[in-house]
Amino acid sequence: MKNCIAFLFIISQVFIMHAQSLVVTGDAVVYGDPSIDIASYLTVKNVSSQSLNVICEKNIISQPQGGANYFCWGGTCYGTATIISPDFTTIDAGQASTEFAGHFNAISGPANCTATVEYCFYPDTDNSDASCITVTYDGSGATSTTIKEGAIVMSEFYPNPSSGYTNINYSSAKNLDLNIIDILGNKVKNVHLNNQGSHKIYIGDLSKGVYFGNLMYHDKVISIKKLIVK
Repeated sequence: MKNCIAFLFIISQVFIMHAQSLVVTGDAVVYGDPSIDIASYLTVKNVSSQSLNVICEKNIISQPQGGANYFCWGGTCYGTATIISPDFTTIDAGQASTEFAGHFNAISGPANCTATVEYCFYPDTDNSDASCITVTYDGSGATSTTIKEGAIVMSEFYPNPSSGYTNINYSSAKNLDLNIIDILGNKVKNVHLNNQGSHKIYIGDLSKGVYFGNLMYHDKVISIKKLIVK
């Protein structure tokens, strides 16, 4: 009996030692119009007991000729040739980051196509402690006129709180605006989004306090995110 208990204790220690520090969640398949842009948003949570500087790495599993993909991480959107992010995002223990955005388009490729990309996240000190997710960008049936409102999403503001600039990632689509609303319901800023999938916003002209960012599509509110100006 003692030997069994000792064996189980050793096994449990092995599992603990090999537990991943990060958990990545998000949609395995995202839909859109590849002639514009298809975006994927992932949440990366630090389940370890210490703060981690997290790197992102991509692995292109399949992509049509003429297609292109890139990702945003560490406060920067990188070019298509970037495989490993030069910068990292710091995630405190028990906290999560929603700033990742992956993008695929086939502006120079076939109109209806799909691509599959694997994204891995790991501490900058240990690339073997990686958590990965595979995302399929499905543009096989969508067109610019059939994209549903529910497919248009926006990330949290980052950094948040902020005093100078903040950023958002969003599903690329035409006719998108971001309205910044104060707690009294007054629109204090309007930003027309440029269909690039990410946008840097100057908020240094806003007073300290709590605001809400309303993502607008054809004058309808699609998503609401909280913003704190410090």
